[in-house]
Amino acid sequence: SFSSSFSCPCCSFLSYNDLFLPVTATTGGEREEIDAPIKKNGEEEEEDMMSPLDALDQIRIASPPTEEEEDNKGEKRRKRVLLVDTHGHPHLNRERQSHYINPDKDENDDNNNNSNTIRLSCAVSESDWTQTLQYASTSKSILPALGIHPWYLSSLSPTYLHDLEILLQQHPNAIVGEIGLCKVAKFIRTYEEGKTAALELQRRVFREQLELAVRLKRVVSVHCVQQHGVLMSLLKEMREEAKIRIAKERKLEQKGDGREEEGGGDDNSKWCLADAFPPKIGMHSFTGTAHHVKELLAFEESLYDTFSDRRGKKKAKKKKKKKKQKEDDDGNQHDDAVEKDENTIQNPALKRKPIFYFGFSHSINVVMCSSSKSRKQGIEAIRAVPTNRLLAESDVHSHEDVPAATAGSVSYIAKAIGWDLMDTAELTALNGFEFLGVGDGGNDDVLQQQQQKLGMSS
Repeated sequence: SFSSSFSCPCCSFLSYNDLFLPVTATTGGEREEIDAPIKKNGEEEEEDMMSPLDALDQIRIASPPTEEEEDNKGEKRRKRVLLVDTHGHPHLNRERQSHYINPDKDENDDNNNNSNTIRLSCAVSESDWTQTLQYASTSKSILPALGIHPWYLSSLSPTYLHDLEILLQQHPNAIVGEIGLCKVAKFIRTYEEGKTAALELQRRVFREQLELAVRLKRVVSVHCVQQHGVLMSLLKEMREEAKIRIAKERKLEQKGDGREEEGGGDDNSKWCLADAFPPKIGMHSFTGTAHHVKELLAFEESLYDTFSDRRGKKKAKKKKKKKKQKEDDDGNQHDDAVEKDENTIQNPALKRKPIFYFGFSHSINVVMCSSSKSRKQGIEAIRAVPTNRLLAESDVHSHEDVPAATAGSVSYIAKAIGWDLMDTAELTALNGFEFLGVGDGGNDDVLQQQQQKLGMSS
């Protein structure tokens, strides 16, 4: 049985409503402007970046570790959270990393304080699913992710997918992860049936978990190392299969409603390719290139194509109509609207929200990617990501390392995009809440206000 006696970790996970207080409420003054120019030379050295421990100290000065404070009306309000870790494995409680240990400070109380560091703890195999849930149940600031990492397929149970689905149904806010593709996994080299069979198994298990996330409408956290081509191939395969399925369903519905004879239209909001994919896909500790970022974003754009047997003719006709509308209309707002995808304009239900997010960690993207070439590639990749899709993550295996490692991620992203540390912390916190799905449930105005303040791009 997969039921548990401990409290449901995902059901008790906090909401971000009232987390983001005015700047003066936490810092006591104005912050620097955030429109700092991005450096273009691509030769940034690690010493130009604030260390994880220094970054953590600065963030904690602005956001003290107390969970609540009284506002002007005497009501208690939660402190603004400035660190949201969107990927890690702190439940494993393994050896700490030296980069995140402050030898001059007793961190027993400080680093274990969950109130100002929201974290996602990702399982890696069937054997740690229960451990992940137990760890997440210890705090409202921890959300669990359940899945099978591409490194841990040697002990795959024949019932793993069924068991995973049961657990996810029991925990409706848990996300799916860590799942993915990895060419350098030890499993690939040691699999008794050979490398080709190992890679095929890895691909199959990844797709099965991805499709499970689609069925349950869950966010996913994806590992992809040296397998971008395979990832794109799999995504395109899913898209083409969805096109065929939707076309058949659409034709049957039109025929059943008699709309072909009547010449009536149909509701394209039901025929969106994006529905064939998880609501959000986080590319964690992303080590791809700027080109890979753009390729994934272009793929996402293709998921909002309309469905019509006469699509080509309709597009040409609409393009001509749009041009005329632009000439006749003197309002910039309308000009912007007619440039949007026709499917979205005709169907407000298809309002686009980001699907692909990109996480970057200090532990992987800085510590492990130590060559100047990989560092430059990482900086360029970050700059290719729209700011509202950037995620901070620790990707550590000790709960004590989470705060400093996440702060190190924020520092790395801040250096790459030329932003102030505190604004980057708030940016990644906003993005993290949106990615984790905490924004659902009527609090979108909080996100929108903060996004406008930060001038976030889409």
